[in-house]
Amino acid sequence: MASYEINKIAVGSLVKSFPIVFALLGTLIGIFTFFIFPTELASNLGFGARILSWLIFIVLYTAIMSIGLVVVAALFNLVAGKLGKGIVVNLEQSEE
Repeated sequence: MASYEINKIAVGSLVKSFPIVFALLGTLIGIFTFFIFPTELASNLGFGARILSWLIFIVLYTAIMSIGLVVVAALFNLVAGKLGKGIVVNLEQSEE
């Protein structure tokens, strides 16, 4: 079993892929929140206002989650750099 340690996370790699994941997740959450099981506030909106609210939700959810992920990755890099200890991952090769 090989043991590897993650000491630094490349923030640029997170910014390339995770906003797409967060946009898809925000789309699904927004569909449930505004259309399938609308909240009390959303149920009082017209169809056009629901669509606009849903789109704004997707943009804000993606932005907030992406910024949060970058902050967490930067804090991890700072703490792992100071402590000298990162995340240890044990990998073993499987036979197929």
